Amino acid sequence: MSCNNDKCGFSACGCLGVIISIVFGAIVGILFAFRYIPFIVISTWIAFGLGVLTLIFLVIGVFLGAVTGPNALAKCLCKNTTCLLVGVLGTIISALAALSIVLTPVFISVITLVAIGAFFFSLMILGLIALISCIASKLCCFHKED
Repeated sequence: MSCNNDKCGFSACGCLGVIISIVFGAIVGILFAFRYIPFIVISTWIAFGLGVLTLIFLVIGVFLGAVTGPNALAKCLCKNTTCLLVGVLGTIISALAALSIVLTPVFISVITLVAIGAFFFSLMILGLIALISCIASKLCCFHKED
């Protein structure tokens, strides 16, 4: 990561991030269909909790970025907020939908719902990694200029 280029680098909503999320969602859906994920309800609660926690951190970050002006946080939020927000809201909504039904891999719709939840969870995690990586890169570049 160099300080001179302002390229986005890795983006969770880029081709690689979406493909990783699709593959992860498909793998989790297949494993769930063959009953290799026995504690899916606990996993869904964990995904829901992490989604809510990430949403809280994202809102706090947006408020801090708006108050402090143009710094590393504000610049990286501009690049990564949309994708992270899609992942967070998709995770929360799909987790709530999954928790409102009985999660048995009998119906294709339940398997699809679990796969969609895994897709959005993976997108959320990748968006969070991209945001933290961007902030760390910008902070290292700011300290290198001093």
